[in-house]
Amino acid sequence: MPWNLVLACTACNRGPAGKFAALPHHRYLDRLRCRNEFLIASHHPLRDTLLLAMGPSPTSRGQFLIDVDRDAAQLAGTAGWCAPDEGKPLF
Repeated sequence: MPWNLVLACTACNRGPAGKFAALPHHRYLDRLRCRNEFLIASHHPLRDTLLLAMGPSPTSRGQFLIDVDRDAAQLAGTAGWCAPDEGKPLF
C-alpha cells in the first residue's frame, strides 16, 4: 500500500532490535499524514492512488490513518517503537 511506504535503514527494517512487527510511535502517524498531504498537493504520480485509498479530503485521510492505527493496535498491541537514529522531519 503506497500510503504507508517510507524509506528505512536496514537496522530499522530487520532483526529483533528493528521494528519487526512492532507498531510505530504515534508521532510517526502525523509525519506520514504530512508526507501524504505533500505528495497529493504536489501532484506526485502517487496522488491518485493516495486519494483513492485514503479519501478525497484531508479530514477523511487523517481519519483513515487513525482508523488503521486503531485496528493495528487491536491486533498487535500498543504503539511505541521509535527509530534509534532519526533525522529531522522533511514534512
